[in-house]
Amino acid sequence: MRPTKLSSNVFLELPPVLAHYLQAERNLWVDGNPRRGRVSLMNRSGNFVDLESMAVERRNLVQMLGLERARALRYKIGFEQGRRDANRHFASFNENGRLALQAALVFGQVQGQYIAEPVRFEFDLEARTLYREVLLESCIEAVTHKMSFQDKEHCACWSMAGYLAGHVSEILGRRVVTLETECLCKEHEKCRFVSKLDAEWGGEADWVRAAMTMSSMDDELKQRDEMVETARKAVRRMQDSLSGLNRRVRSELLMDQLVADSDVMLPVAGRARQLSASDAHVLIAGEAGTGKSMFARSIHHGGGRAKKPFVEVDCAGLTDALLRQELLGFEQGALPGVVQPYRGALTRAHGGTLYLGDVAAMGAESQGILLKAMEEGKVTSIGAEASVKSDFRVIAAIGEDPKRAVSRGALRESLYYALAIGRIDLPPLRERETDIIRLAELFLQEFRERHNRPQTELSIEFRQVLLETAWPGNVRQLRNVIEHAVIMAGDQNLAPAHLPDEILASRWTRQPQELTEEVIRAALNRCHNNRSQAADLLGVGRTTLWRSMKKLNIA
Repeated sequence: MRPTKLSSNVFLELPPVLAHYLQAERNLWVDGNPRRGRVSLMNRSGNFVDLESMAVERRNLVQMLGLERARALRYKIGFEQGRRDANRHFASFNENGRLALQAALVFGQVQGQYIAEPVRFEFDLEARTLYREVLLESCIEAVTHKMSFQDKEHCACWSMAGYLAGHVSEILGRRVVTLETECLCKEHEKCRFVSKLDAEWGGEADWVRAAMTMSSMDDELKQRDEMVETARKAVRRMQDSLSGLNRRVRSELLMDQLVADSDVMLPVAGRARQLSASDAHVLIAGEAGTGKSMFARSIHHGGGRAKKPFVEVDCAGLTDALLRQELLGFEQGALPGVVQPYRGALTRAHGGTLYLGDVAAMGAESQGILLKAMEEGKVTSIGAEASVKSDFRVIAAIGEDPKRAVSRGALRESLYYALAIGRIDLPPLRERETDIIRLAELFLQEFRERHNRPQTELSIEFRQVLLETAWPGNVRQLRNVIEHAVIMAGDQNLAPAHLPDEILASRWTRQPQELTEEVIRAALNRCHNNRSQAADLLGVGRTTLWRSMKKLNIA
């Protein structure tokens, strides 16, 4: 019969039927039979595990599962063991609930797990109250935990707490939670356990409640995978939405940069807009730094292929053999040491645009491969038996007059005609005087945000120097110069003093007038005070430079 109400006085002394188990100096209930390889305790077969083995098991359990999951697992195992022993004890003592409740601590001590000291045990199931307090001296679980860890912040008798909870829960038919409040691992003299009905505990027992319902690692990993996949889908949706917005903004910004005031750039910008609305291949010719890559991106993002890849290949930076591999890709094992297949640029650009920087640097074989792929719309990777379809648009750049490149054999004539359907010739920046300030303002807006200089502006003197500079590096040089000036100026407006020395020297060579102090000092700094080199840089004789320095008192 299951008890419904007990006072603590009932447990002050053990009845003889249980007390005699603890009175002997030696354990009379352990039986070993080496011949049969059996050890039994009170007629229950088991095995002997030494403390070091238990410590090793616990250490690996915590390391592999983590403290939280290891604690939950040990508590849940202890709870199940307590329930099973409760049924055995209840049957052994003819359904005497009092004896069954007391048996757990007695038989645990017989097994060598601890020395038990009951402190208090009372409950009233009708009033829905229960309180049990137990002290365990030399608890084996705490001892083995201390052998593996120096943790002095947490109680460690997880299995024991679970066992006591499961044992009482099964006998009383109510969910009981047992928590360890003091532990040897926390430098207490004994391990103290308190048991209450689940409803009587607060948030301190939440980890036990979570442990009892914790799913398997496979289920948890599956759930987390599903959560990750859901999150990824949400991120992809957001990215798609943001990418669409970025594409529109990027296209508008890039095309806005093509809007030019200079007479030489207006037709170029108009042609770029026309080509962005078509699907024709494009050849962009211009000096280094004139913005060929920017024009290519503008045409791509302004057209129907904007949502597809923009694949960029620097032809000048690769040997012809490597360039063929980059264009075609290769299969696994097709090349020595290759263990993974690689998708070539012609395949990656499917549906989008392939931008080739410095197409004249391509070898003849690579040019032939490109031309064939453009004509057939098929690509056969190295080592593959069959070709795959690839619909791509080519925008190629060249740093010289394309016809001169054809005449000297650097560019195949057939490839030139295939690309020149849409040809754009970018003028150098020195021919675009009315565009210089506008471009400088665009770059200033970019670098004000990047370097946190929201108040920085272009001074009148700074604008004048920009207009008087030769800009041999074209738009790229202008962009770098603006960033340099923004960094050097700090919170001030941009002034000539914030420009690199090379710009001041270039300004003189562009419009030679009277040599000023700032120009001479810039040239000397540029040439490390070598007057002959400074004179050559400024395009004047050494005597002229010397006279100007003497006039301006420059040592």
